[in-house]
Amino acid sequence: APRMLLTVTIVFAGVMSNTGGEVGYVLLLPLSAMVFLAVGRHPLAGLAAAFAGVAGGFGANLLITGLDPMLAGLSEAGAHLVDPSYRVAATANWWLMIASTFLITAVGWFVTDAIGEPRLRREAGAVASAAVEKEANVLSATDRRGLRAGLIALALVLAAIVAAVLIPGAPLHGTSG
Repeated sequence: APRMLLTVTIVFAGVMSNTGGEVGYVLLLPLSAMVFLAVGRHPLAGLAAAFAGVAGGFGANLLITGLDPMLAGLSEAGAHLVDPSYRVAATANWWLMIASTFLITAVGWFVTDAIGEPRLRREAGAVASAAVEKEANVLSATDRRGLRAGLIALALVLAAIVAAVLIPGAPLHGTSG
């Protein structure tokens, strides 16, 4: 994302992350802090932007999520108190969710860029100098070795999955091949 749109991209990704469950809390928060630090911005502002998107946008999304059918079932149970034949579709709140996605993204962007980050800079000073930024973007020998080990591990896991699917009699092969 361009530097000017970094915050809005992170907040939007946080809102959309509920499609994958709690992945936003686990991955997006620390990654956002690291991205902000890498571009010379305060990492706590990146963390706060991601948290605002993930927590504030938990019920919002552009897509129907796994939460929507459950909420529709609860709404339908309540509606049955008035009309026992009433049915609530999983898409009942979709337009509200779409509008909420854009509203939460805009508010999170404004609060982070206009209020939160300037205050962090004022109180704590600039975190990343040019030297720190340059150093953060250079991989050490240990970093390269770790990335290589991760790539090898990924290749082995993918090979095991493919073998479990393709080899006859393997656990994931299936009866019809």
